[in-house]
Amino acid sequence: MLNIKSLVNVIALLFVVSACSSVDTMQERPEWIDNPESNFVGKCGTHVNGRLAQEQCAYQKGLTGMAMSKGVTVDVNAAMSMSQSSTQSTGRSHGQMDASVKMDAKDIKISGTIIDKWLDRTRDVMYVLIKEN
Repeated sequence: MLNIKSLVNVIALLFVVSACSSVDTMQERPEWIDNPESNFVGKCGTHVNGRLAQEQCAYQKGLTGMAMSKGVTVDVNAAMSMSQSSTQSTGRSHGQMDASVKMDAKDIKISGTIIDKWLDRTRDVMYVLIKEN
């Protein structure tokens, strides 16, 4: 039989658990994933080397899409710089990517700025939105 104090603790725990679970389910898929306008979207599923490698994979795929839009077959070599800041309730990331694309012994330089990113926690897919510089 539960006493009053135990019952109150159980109810409080249920509120905490339901609040935590609602954060993930309230995530809305950004419109830019399906409609990037003049920008490029890269995506990457679960990565064996963790979340940062998954994010870098998504960046490289976005740059590959950017290069392919120029009508080239691509082999992307990318360098990334990224800064992140966060508070208890918000987070912000900003990144810059530069890549060299090999095509018939010529180097084509492309450069992009990371505008936004979104993690689909249900499917474990990272999406990034990149604007060509």
